[in-house]
Amino acid sequence: MMIIKSSILIAEDFSAVGRLSATAALAILSAFGSQTATLPTEILSTQTEGFGRPTTLTTDGFLRRATGHWNGLDDLIFKSAIVGYVGKSSTADLLYDYCSKSNLTTLLIDPVLGDRGQMYEGFDDAYLASIKHLVEVATLMTPNITELSLLSGEKLVSDADDDRLVHAIKKCQEKTQSKARVIVTGVLRDEGIGCVYMRDGQLKWVGSKWLHGHFYGTGDVFSALLIGYLNLNLDFDMAIQKSIDGVYEAVRLTSKAPTIQHKFGLNLTKTLYDVAKFTLGQAGEEV
Repeated sequence: MMIIKSSILIAEDFSAVGRLSATAALAILSAFGSQTATLPTEILSTQTEGFGRPTTLTTDGFLRRATGHWNGLDDLIFKSAIVGYVGKSSTADLLYDYCSKSNLTTLLIDPVLGDRGQMYEGFDDAYLASIKHLVEVATLMTPNITELSLLSGEKLVSDADDDRLVHAIKKCQEKTQSKARVIVTGVLRDEGIGCVYMRDGQLKWVGSKWLHGHFYGTGDVFSALLIGYLNLNLDFDMAIQKSIDGVYEAVRLTSKAPTIQHKFGLNLTKTLYDVAKFTLGQAGEEV
């Protein structure tokens, strides 16, 4: 009898330089021992900050052909998926159509829209509407504070109090017509940074020490870690904690490098080691 192992779908941008988005997700999920399939939503020569204006390649045609091919494969089954940076409304619509028909147990959507209080350059209200439509099919949603503000229509700051965050989470679910569990990233508490989510009717914060500086790709790494741990059937709270810890280790190592090198993404050495060690331990294999 042939045993078919499920795969994890990764749908986000591919930056040809650095450890970001799909590149980071592939490395992390490989450390989990997961089978993967990747839909690059856009191909970039570099990430969009720190290297000048990158050259880009749109991929809608490839997405249509790839998913059409996959639909005819009996041994390619998706249990889980991550959707990160999308870039265009047409791409968001393609992903909505494909993911809504894929019988996914877990669909984590990181609604990449902006950061530090601003929507990213090139996005507009029409694109925001397409992302709101896309997250209707999510089971998990990981907006940062800025993205939660955009999706909910509520003005928020990084250290917003619990009541405002709870209200914004509910407004986000209402306006997007989504039943997804919302995990808000980049939330400041005292000397720490982390995420908040609802647990038994209460807002729960999980975080780590805040390290000074701007670090690219933290959301990408968090999403990949979380889907990896959940795919191993780890308890949700523990999966969140270990994902936060993994992001912290990547930021900690990156912070030791000269600032000019931060634009290449996070140093994943310790994070990948910890993931591989945990995965082998779960399987009862030698580390």
